[in-house]
Amino acid sequence: MQDTPHASARAGFVIPEDEYVGLIQLHQHLRLLSQLLHVGGPASEEDAQMRPDALAWWFTRICLDIEKIVDATYWSELASEK
Repeated sequence: MQDTPHASARAGFVIPEDEYVGLIQLHQHLRLLSQLLHVGGPASEEDAQMRPDALAWWFTRICLDIEKIVDATYWSELASEK
């Protein structure tokens, strides 16, 4: 690529659209988990119990979602005209 006064190089990480949607879903899953476990909510009552396998499922799911997003994300150097 030739350097010209009208061109500037840009670089950055690119998240494909499907993984971007997955990132939004992950955000919403974490928000839901937070609301479920919020102090004063139903899950914080004395007789409420969060099963360890249910919590483990949430953490496993979050871990897999993050791995998928990171694996699909890549570095790209783009040239754009000003």
